[in-house]
Amino acid sequence: MNGKNDFRLRAFVLMLSVLLIVILPCVTRANTNSSNAKRNMVYVQILNYAMPVVKATSFNEDDMAENGFSISQTALQMIGLNLNSPISVLGREVAFLGLNDLSSKDKPNVDFNQFKLDDKQVSKEADNSQPNSNENLNLENKVVNLYDPKLKKAINTNKPEVLIYHTHTSESYKPGNPISTDNTQNVVAVGDVLVNELQTNYGISAINDKTVHDKEAYTQSYARSVVTLDKYLDKYKDFKLIIDLHRDSVDDKKAITAKLNEENVAKISFVMAKKNPHFDKNMALANKMIQTSDKLFPGFCRGVIYYNYGTRYFNQDRSNNAVLIEVGADINTSDEAKASAKYIARIIAECLNR
Repeated sequence: MNGKNDFRLRAFVLMLSVLLIVILPCVTRANTNSSNAKRNMVYVQILNYAMPVVKATSFNEDDMAENGFSISQTALQMIGLNLNSPISVLGREVAFLGLNDLSSKDKPNVDFNQFKLDDKQVSKEADNSQPNSNENLNLENKVVNLYDPKLKKAINTNKPEVLIYHTHTSESYKPGNPISTDNTQNVVAVGDVLVNELQTNYGISAINDKTVHDKEAYTQSYARSVVTLDKYLDKYKDFKLIIDLHRDSVDDKKAITAKLNEENVAKISFVMAKKNPHFDKNMALANKMIQTSDKLFPGFCRGVIYYNYGTRYFNQDRSNNAVLIEVGADINTSDEAKASAKYIARIIAECLNR
């Protein structure tokens, strides 16, 4: 009997060793590209699950908050179930509905909120195709009044009113890689256009900080970006609006794109931390921007995604005027994201200058 138990124990240890040492590292490499392999924490979380001491000594809650891997979810995905996609679950369990057989144009137009903080760290394989920013997505064109000369005022060069920074600085768009330090194509480029629009057309002094916060130890991006934010708060005390500008990760381009004045533009959304002590005032400002967007540019804003704590409150505990804005997704082109900045600038000008 003891011999059988010893054999079973040795077999179990052998299987566990193969899982931890051989299979999981391969899975990790298979699910990342070379530009962000260091960001995949699947292997780390398996170790944390099996050996809690590793987690206690090496990683804190912020490391885990920015990574969406879970053992249970991975196990479900191995049998074809994805809890982030209710249609896939229904399609498997109620096969006679034929949901899994629908072509993309026939699928129900339902938004199941695909915002996930980890989507940026486990990016899709690079797609180097050259999409046309005006490609036909069968979007309804809306003719809107973009500029209002009455909103322009004399600019105050001594005290900036708007601060833009980027916790995930390397988030980027097509036609390049989804993770890129090319500041002519990534979210920094969107910030540049936004600053130019605010200052040129509305007399609103603005800063677009280009500090890279996500290159090393991605899961500590917010810990680094808050240092940048605090530097500006120490110097200027506060701003009328602070934007942490990101981009989302979404598969359905039609859901994340609008057509305004015959131009494809990336839609925007807000991400807010409800347990943040400044939430009420932050949310009042976000609601004002959303209501303005809905009035001027219907369909341009996708709404709000709420988290209780997020990661370090997404730094929104530093000011009454802090918001996180997602501009489009990795499936959008850089031109579409930059075009959005013109409409965001008008929304900001309405809220600050009207």
